[in-house]
Amino acid sequence: MLVLAAKFTGKPERRSEILRLVATVTPPSRAEAGCLTYNFYEQQPGVGEFLFFEEWADQAALDAHFQTPHFQAFAKDFPELIQGPPHMRTYEVGKTHDL
Repeated sequence: MLVLAAKFTGKPERRSEILRLVATVTPPSRAEAGCLTYNFYEQQPGVGEFLFFEEWADQAALDAHFQTPHFQAFAKDFPELIQGPPHMRTYEVGKTHDL
């Protein structure tokens, strides 16, 4: 399994646009083969800090996600809504268990 954590700071005046854009990419992303979880969090309304936390079956599933039309549309509009580059990291997970 591959976990992707992507943190970013949104431009304060673009918050509503960020939320609308995320709402367009989330449902089709969750429906993709290989998507285990796809979640989006806002630290606190008004602070401007956001996080995507995603779990994918493997790197191939994540790579396929990046090529989908819904992600490509998201990626085209996203940079103008944020301050600075997003901080993205993936983690390869060999084994998981519920606590």
